[in-house]
Amino acid sequence: MGTNFRYITIMMAGVCLLSSQCVKKYQGCPKEGYEYVNSTLRSMYSPAVDSIAVGESIILESSAPKSFIDEKSNESVKNTSPIIHGPLGIVMLYPVYQAAVDSFELTAEVGKVIKDTANFTSGQLEGFRTIEWDGTSVDYFKTRIKITARARGIYALALDEQGCKDADCARYRYFPKVGNTDQHLYYWSNVSGDLGDQAKYFSYCVKVY
Repeated sequence: MGTNFRYITIMMAGVCLLSSQCVKKYQGCPKEGYEYVNSTLRSMYSPAVDSIAVGESIILESSAPKSFIDEKSNESVKNTSPIIHGPLGIVMLYPVYQAAVDSFELTAEVGKVIKDTANFTSGQLEGFRTIEWDGTSVDYFKTRIKITARARGIYALALDEQGCKDADCARYRYFPKVGNTDQHLYYWSNVSGDLGDQAKYFSYCVKVY
């Protein structure tokens, strides 16, 4: 599953767990190749307006369960990783179609917003920032991002697939569907016609005046 906003997939390295007496030997990655999928989480934008002025803000927030029923195996699983992370993509739809993350100021109120200049080129970073979710809650990973408009235009925002690998190298994949009743997708269809299912799943559109 992916969208036009998928520029990256970031995986966490496995953690080597050793006792202080070295009684246990490192077992490598016993769950390498395992994938656990959750699509019950929702990304919510508030206020749920279709337009804001330059200087005004909307809030993006979401929570992802640590324990859930895997949608592939129907088994109960628990993500023991300290964080999950993944891309928040922003494109300008009008007056020109282009990557446009710098048209907004992104401020993390829960979790982190990362401009990963060490691993991605300046061109790649024109369209996304990496969101690192806070994992201090016992039951959930959480994120809350303040998105403040800097430039006029019509935009699409998408919190795309998030995830991580745990200490056993099992991969957890989260698909945060937009939870707002109205995603204002008519802005996109007016510009480019029909939308694909993936854009409908992840995208929220807003006009900045």
